Amino acid sequence: MIYRSSYFKKELRQAYTGNKTGNNRKIIFAIFLGFISFALYFLLQTLQESVLSDVVPEIMQPSFFSTLYIYIHISFFLNAVYFIVYYDYLFFSEIRKNSWYLLVQMGYNPVSMIFSKFFALLLSVVLIYTIGFMSIILLTVFLKYSFILAYMPSLYIAGLTDLILISIFTMAVSLYVKTIINARYFIFFSAVFIIVLKTVLGYYPVLSNRVAMQNIYNLFDISRSVFLPVAAVMIIASVLVCVIRARNVAKYYNILDYDLNLPADTEIVYKDKRAKKWRLAGGGEKSLKQRKAFDTAVTVFLIVFICTLLFFNVFIILINASTPGSEVTIRGVIPFVFKSDTMEPEIMLNDLAYFKKIDTQYEVSVGEIIIFKQNNVIYVERIIEKNENNLKVDIDNYPPMSQAGAMIKTVLREAVIGVFAGRNRWLGALILFANTIFGRLLFLLVPTILLFYYKQIIDFYQRRSR
Repeated sequence: MIYRSSYFKKELRQAYTGNKTGNNRKIIFAIFLGFISFALYFLLQTLQESVLSDVVPEIMQPSFFSTLYIYIHISFFLNAVYFIVYYDYLFFSEIRKNSWYLLVQMGYNPVSMIFSKFFALLLSVVLIYTIGFMSIILLTVFLKYSFILAYMPSLYIAGLTDLILISIFTMAVSLYVKTIINARYFIFFSAVFIIVLKTVLGYYPVLSNRVAMQNIYNLFDISRSVFLPVAAVMIIASVLVCVIRARNVAKYYNILDYDLNLPADTEIVYKDKRAKKWRLAGGGEKSLKQRKAFDTAVTVFLIVFICTLLFFNVFIILINASTPGSEVTIRGVIPFVFKSDTMEPEIMLNDLAYFKKIDTQYEVSVGEIIIFKQNNVIYVERIIEKNENNLKVDIDNYPPMSQAGAMIKTVLREAVIGVFAGRNRWLGALILFANTIFGRLLFLLVPTILLFYYKQIIDFYQRRSR
């Protein structure tokens, strides 16, 4: 029995991992968020000399800003995952299961129960987020970076706004979504929607600017981005929807969510008052077909994902095993991870460069970048002069304090094995990551686990979706 004086405490207990959760588990989860964000920051530091340093410098800097910036995004992602897993405990799905019906009939005020649910979830979200925020600061202290307090309140508010928005937004929709599986889809797509909204409204250029974030008012400057005002409107609208919709739904008994445990061949019908006809409860055969289609889609996705990871592992092994005289060739293309800055900006350090494999009959031209073998060593340089069977080559980028032209050499045409055809900086970064200890474990362990346990994973997800 839920007594009037303990309803808020009951909701607060259930706000994280159901009935068994207490403050200790919330603190552990918060510290876990801090540690995993810190670990991710360390992992990214192994990719300093890659495309990430150019595209997302805000997460690669040796500063508190980078660790906190990573934390607010990890916190948003893992909380969304948590909402998906424990949707049944956290949101208003219990109203659709008639859990509030008797309480309302006994005189409990639906509005006070609604706000108890609000405050319980938000209090847990704020508590966990705040403890995690403090833990990542404490962990970063050990790195002895310059402590700049100015941008910390801005980052704190930015991350907390995202969590409150997805929490309240999901609460409102939980009053309309009939099945758990659809609700989980919605949480996922709402998280994606928030990220897209921040991108479209120009919020990320403000959020990732360490100088701008030192002034908290820049977050609310509509000339820079209108995301926060839009988020505030969405939160207020969601709260109003919750109060109105939940108060009305809680007063009525919903037969569609009632499990009678009848035999498998039994069908339940109800009368649609609007259409004035009898309908099959639960959608019947259509619902079964949708579930089978979903199971097939999940199975196909897992198979494709496993095959992709296994193929990438083979690709990495072949590239790492490549030696002069036995270069890897895929459909006439030689992939080569460039480990030098001598050809910048045409080819950057750690780029995956592609070279078209050629024979001795291929006509090379002055200005082309070639890959050639000399004294059993692989070189990549540009042709600057051509004289019959001899090619004069040089690098594009000389190190500081070096004499220009010092690296010019003459190469026999027969030594050329390929001509530069393009590059991919992201694949280069991915290969760089795959060669780290964590990368090797991820790309080898994950497909192995999925390969042997994908059926159990599908069965578990089906049970959680019922």
